[in-house]
Amino acid sequence: MNGNKNGNLLLGFILLFALFLSACGAQGSQSSGEPAVPAANDAKSPVENTSRTYQDVIGAVEIPAEPKRIVAPYVEDALITLGVKPAMQWALGDLVQEYLQPHLKDVPRLDFTDGVNMEALIQANPDMIVLYTKNLAENGAYEQFSKIAPTYAFDDATVDWRGTLHILGQMLNKTDAAEKAIQHYDQKVAEAKEKLQPITNGKTFAVIRIKPKEVLLMDGTYYSGPVLYQDLGLQPHKLVRELAWEYHKPLSLEVLPELDADYIFLLVQGEAAKVKVKELTDSSIWKGLPAVKNGHVFEVDNTYWMASGAIANEMKIDDVVKYITSP
Repeated sequence: MNGNKNGNLLLGFILLFALFLSACGAQGSQSSGEPAVPAANDAKSPVENTSRTYQDVIGAVEIPAEPKRIVAPYVEDALITLGVKPAMQWALGDLVQEYLQPHLKDVPRLDFTDGVNMEALIQANPDMIVLYTKNLAENGAYEQFSKIAPTYAFDDATVDWRGTLHILGQMLNKTDAAEKAIQHYDQKVAEAKEKLQPITNGKTFAVIRIKPKEVLLMDGTYYSGPVLYQDLGLQPHKLVRELAWEYHKPLSLEVLPELDADYIFLLVQGEAAKVKVKELTDSSIWKGLPAVKNGHVFEVDNTYWMASGAIANEMKIDDVVKYITSP
């Protein structure tokens, strides 16, 4: 009897061990690349990603998987390009980005006159904040923003608008919209260059900005510079290269006679700058410039010439083509 009992126990043990080996083999085949078959309960209730991690100039940021209420002051051009309406818009007192108002006319303003209005920002209840420059994150501000909502800070979103659009496209699940906008812009550039080159070949250009208390020679790095001198391939006047290529510089009456560019685009910063405009344009030095004598000075809209993004840059291109190709 004992022999039969022991034999039965040994047989049972062998069968259990065989089943164990079979189960291990099945698991091994799945871990080697075979797709696992989910249980019925898993198929009905999958685990959803509630956030994604991005690296900005400050550190790692957890962004909601589908942010809905976004505040991105001075990056609204990119949001609108992606088909996203922001929860608030940048403002400096009564000053707003006028060229975007057809898209933003009913969007509350976030006033930066005395620093960021944090109380208004809290009331907007954003689920994502975008800072267009790391300067807005200094002196503990980043921590304040982050307490309100996950905050992504660009080094400077205005320098590389394509890169900015790509990043926001990823965050907002709008990568296709970002790519289409860039392709459309590149096509517009190609068409504009074809129209401009027969006229602008060998000609030089400059952009002057008149503020209430100073006159600035604009650079080749920000806002209008990359559009004119890189995208459209226009030749900057030598004074732009020598004096103000990396950042705009004051343009004095002593230096002004050297600005013998063939074409000048003029930006006027609001009504308060009109007195300075008259002071400049009434001067004999100004009247003696080649561009002035030849009627090649064109006043353009300060709001989008001092902005960056697909919308602003396409509007700049339209201005350049309109003024340069007009009889």
